Amino acid sequence: MIALGLSTLLAGCAGNTRTPFTPESGPPTVGMPASLSERERLFVPDLEAALRNQGLVPVRSGAGDMQLEFVVETGPINTDTRIALLEGSRTVAQGEGRASGLPLVGRSKVAENSFDRAFRQFEADLRNTGSRRSWSQASQANTDSAEAVY
Repeated sequence: MIALGLSTLLAGCAGNTRTPFTPESGPPTVGMPASLSERERLFVPDLEAALRNQGLVPVRSGAGDMQLEFVVETGPINTDTRIALLEGSRTVAQGEGRASGLPLVGRSKVAENSFDRAFRQFEADLRNTGSRRSWSQASQANTDSAEAVY
């Protein structure tokens, strides 16, 4: 009997993406990427702010109702940035940006330009999607007080 109860409890938890710190009735959570480069970490606060502005709660290095994919690939000339918010296998919002510059000269500015292009697309897509979905209706008080769970 105990084994049956335990297996039922574990089965119920297996599909649960919420942490003990986020109540079931709270706003949707977004699992943030666990492995980020130093350059990517510089841009994460902008992504977190955009998600919070739409009533979503970023969860660092954790599973969420949705997952954020974020990559800044720096080459000798081009820097490409990809941002995608996924709900299962469905893309909810995305943005891509590319910037170019001379090798070894001003690489941080090239990365910033690439990120800015991707972020503008992502933020616009997120706003458009959020206006059609219930999670965008979260009260401003909830989004102002929401902090990333570390």
